[in-house]
Amino acid sequence: MKMFDMSITGNCLLFCLVFGMSATVDMRQMERQLRNKPAILTAIGMQFVVIPFIGFLVVHLFQLDFPVGVTLLIITTSPGGSYSNW
Repeated sequence: MKMFDMSITGNCLLFCLVFGMSATVDMRQMERQLRNKPAILTAIGMQFVVIPFIGFLVVHLFQLDFPVGVTLLIITTSPGGSYSNW
């Protein structure tokens, strides 16, 4: 029962965090950013090309152990990386 309570508490805190962050968004600023095509293309390129490639290089250059290497590759190839499962 204690683990269940921690799970509910964690989910409620996460909801409050995400809701609080989204409540502070200025819609005019967001619209302006969505029209900024170079910034969007740069972000997409970094997220899906550069960061995974750097992760791949780190795994090979440092010859990481299999579990550590796979973990690093999963994190660097996942959109949002380590923040995606909060």
